[in-house]
Amino acid sequence: MADKLIKVKLPKIDCRNIYFVNNDELFGGKEITSAPTYIPRDYKLVLRVTYVNRSAQREQTKKTFSFNKKTTFLQALKQVSAYREKLLADLKEGKHKKEQIKIPTLAQAWEAYIEMKQSQLSPNTLVSYNKFVQKWILSKPSLAKTPIDKLTTRQLQSVVNHILQSGKSPRTAKSVKELLRPMLKRYVFEGTLNTNPADLIQIPKFNNEVTIDLPEEKIKALYNALYHYPVEPFRSIFVWLSHGRRLNEILSLEWQDINLDNQTYTIRFENNKVRKPMTYKLTKAQLDTLDLTNTPKNGYVFPAITRKDKKMDKGTVRNHWEKILKEVDIKIRIHDLRHLIGGTLVSEGKTLEQVASVLEHTSTSVTKRYSKVRQEVAAESLDDFFKRVR
Repeated sequence: MADKLIKVKLPKIDCRNIYFVNNDELFGGKEITSAPTYIPRDYKLVLRVTYVNRSAQREQTKKTFSFNKKTTFLQALKQVSAYREKLLADLKEGKHKKEQIKIPTLAQAWEAYIEMKQSQLSPNTLVSYNKFVQKWILSKPSLAKTPIDKLTTRQLQSVVNHILQSGKSPRTAKSVKELLRPMLKRYVFEGTLNTNPADLIQIPKFNNEVTIDLPEEKIKALYNALYHYPVEPFRSIFVWLSHGRRLNEILSLEWQDINLDNQTYTIRFENNKVRKPMTYKLTKAQLDTLDLTNTPKNGYVFPAITRKDKKMDKGTVRNHWEKILKEVDIKIRIHDLRHLIGGTLVSEGKTLEQVASVLEHTSTSVTKRYSKVRQEVAAESLDDFFKRVR
C-alpha cells in the first residue's frame, strides 16, 4: 500500500516538493502550513524532484528521509531542502535509473541482524537467539527464502501456533515476536517495508512472573548443601551462584576482574546481559573462596579442571549441581537460584532497587534505577538473605 503523503507548505521556508508521510493521519487537511513543535513518533519526509530533459520529457525521482522524533520538524526540513540540488543533479545524470536495491530474504535479514548485534549482546545470548530462530523459523525453507517485503503476519503466526501445538509454553512462543519485531523494524524505518508483519503476532496471555515455591526448610537445606559441598572448586562456584550471579558470569571471571584492595569484582560488559561493566562488593564468603583457589593469578578464577588456560564448561558444573539436588530432594535449575534470591528479598520487603542491584536486573523499569543503588546496599541485602536461609 502506497504511503499517504501530505504537502508541507510553511511560509518563508523552502518546502518545494516536500511531503510528510501521514499514514496514521497525524495531520489533518491537505497541507501542513505551520511547523509542529513536537512530533510524538519517528517520522519520514519525502522529497520529489522533476526535470525536463532535452527531449522535453519530464523525469521524476524522489527520496525518503527518516527522522527520529527528537529531530525538530524545522531541522528535518532544512536537511531535506539542502538535498534538493544533489537529487536534481542525480536526475540529470540519470543516476535515478539505478537498479533497485535487492530485498533480503528472511534468512539474510536475520544474518545481518545478528551481525549488527555482535557488539551489543553477549556471545551466549547471541547463540541462544540464533539457535531459537534456526530451529523454529528458518528451518522452514519456504519461510527462510521469503523476501521480507512478501512476509506476512499470517506466516509468522503459523510459527507461533506450531510452537504452542508442540507443547511449548506461550513464553517460548513469545520469542518469535520479541526477536523478529526489532529485526524488521529497521527495514520499516529505512522505507523498505511499509509495515512490520511481526507487530500483529498474537500470543496467548500468560503469567510472566517466576516464583520458586520451596518451603523454608528446603531452602535452608539447599544452601547448607551448597556451602558444604565437599568438592572444590565447585563448592566455591556454588557460593558465587548463591550471590545472584549467572553461571557464565562466574566461569568467565578472571583475576584481572578482582580488586582485592577495594574488595570488589567486576563482571565485564561482554559477559553480562546488561552490556556494561557491573561492579559488586566482595562478601566474606566470596573472599574465602578466593583464598582457596590454587590457580595462576593471571587467568580464569575458576578454570577448567584439566586446562587452566581454558574456561570451565557449564556441563561440568551442572553434573555436581545434580548431585546436590538429589541430596536435598528438590528439582530446580541453577538459574533458579537467582529467582529464589529475588523472591525472598521481595518477600522480606526489599525495594526493587535493592533487588536489581543484587541480580543485575534487565527489566527496563528497574534498570533505570539500579545504577543509583550503592554497592554496599547490594551487600547488605545479601547479608539479610543469608541470615534467613543459612
